[in-house]
Amino acid sequence: MILVVNLGLKSIRCIAFDEAGTVLARSSYPIHTQVSNEFVEQDPREWRDLMYRVVGDVVGELGSAVAAVSHLTVTTSASCLVAIDDRGTPLRPSILVSDTRSTRQVEQLHATPEFAAVAAETGLRPSPDLMLPKMMWMRKHEPELAHRTHCYLGAGDYLVWLLTGELVTDPSNALKFHYRLGEDRYPDELLDALGFHVGQLPRVLPMGSDIGRVLPAVAADLGLPKATRVVLTTYDALAAVTGTGAFVPGDAADVSGTVTSFRAVAASRPSDPDGRIYISPHLDGSWLVGGSNNLGGGTIEWLRQLFFADEADPYATIEAEAAAQPPCPGGLIFLPYLLGERAPIWNPSCRGVFFGLNRAHGRPQMVRAVLESVALSVRDIAGVLADLGVAIERVTVSGGLARLDTANQIKADVLGIPVRRLADFETTSIGAAIIAMHGVGLIDDPRAAFDRFSTVDRVYEPDDVNHAVYDEYFALYREVYRSLVPAFDHRRELLERLQSFGIDELVMTENL
Repeated sequence: MILVVNLGLKSIRCIAFDEAGTVLARSSYPIHTQVSNEFVEQDPREWRDLMYRVVGDVVGELGSAVAAVSHLTVTTSASCLVAIDDRGTPLRPSILVSDTRSTRQVEQLHATPEFAAVAAETGLRPSPDLMLPKMMWMRKHEPELAHRTHCYLGAGDYLVWLLTGELVTDPSNALKFHYRLGEDRYPDELLDALGFHVGQLPRVLPMGSDIGRVLPAVAADLGLPKATRVVLTTYDALAAVTGTGAFVPGDAADVSGTVTSFRAVAASRPSDPDGRIYISPHLDGSWLVGGSNNLGGGTIEWLRQLFFADEADPYATIEAEAAAQPPCPGGLIFLPYLLGERAPIWNPSCRGVFFGLNRAHGRPQMVRAVLESVALSVRDIAGVLADLGVAIERVTVSGGLARLDTANQIKADVLGIPVRRLADFETTSIGAAIIAMHGVGLIDDPRAAFDRFSTVDRVYEPDDVNHAVYDEYFALYREVYRSLVPAFDHRRELLERLQSFGIDELVMTENL
């Protein structure tokens, strides 16, 4: 039996699977996120407390069957920076992947001479979602804390450290520190130029590695068998690709939680000189190509809070209103860049825009436009993959947004290819379980194992007429963004210039 701890941007859960893919117990709790425009943070101490609660709940539900637990793995959101001191204590809240405070540090990183060689190897452009700009921001604005930092970790690395006392990560998480996969090392020269050193980063082990036993005191606190071993997997977006059954070229996975991650399987490693997408190792020598936007399902949460706060069943109303509207009703388009955007445009300065509003538009039309914006942002990523010769024949959707039939049908229509929904939405945990069990030899064939873990619940076929309409509007969607880039930059410069007058970006702090 294996336990999977899955920490996302909105919740933490633990699921117990047996080797036949049966869920034996599960537990989950919400996570508090502090959002103040460009600042997006969570408290690692809450992660620790809630990890103990979800594991404890599962152990309690298993009862005497807990003796069969042999392994545990952790999967979390990527690029959530945790700075710990020499005792392993977090020095500040975690700076999350969607945080864009380090825009100036991105510019400095890009201008660092040593960065060019690293970018040529990794294919990554500097971006606020990655780790080095966050570290640079912390050193500039919180120098005392930066001086006390013993190690910079990702969220999963921190939870693994709590369980095992080992400071380790996998290659795909290490890539967020600009790890050079081809040379199997961190970028020493770049780190030195920035004032950091390799010793401040976790050791890199292959995905599927057996890290060791859960620490005795931790196992006792959690009620786990003393022999329980921790297996290294990878971050949630990549684990979910395995959990959706995407194993061969032509397969793609759309995981829409707070953000939407879109990855396709490629037989060989492509090259994107423009650094528009991520390229990560997959199973059996294949590659995953794609990326994440900054808000996927998160835009729907914003919509719910804005228009449906008093609704008893807001998602049912959202679906009904959106389904009753035609594609891009009355020429209305929404740019979903409420927190800036990641792949493929990488612009932290852009913001959300309704384009084409007139007096005939109301809430139903705006609801449709917001749902469409998530699909259009996915098509933006898929377009880059097509440029690189990565073909997509079918997409499997998962995550909270996949529960909305209208959202899935819109994606099929926008992409022009079938969209599958699985019966079990826990694709991240399923993928992490399969990767871990394969890594330690509990299963031989991940693809065959997937068929035991999950089945296809529904297939959404694209409507040819709607697809033709979306072809036209996607071109407009891209044109609207490109035309507004100078205005987005002007807005950012204006806000910075007016700070001396006490005029700043509107601050809204909330718990998600």
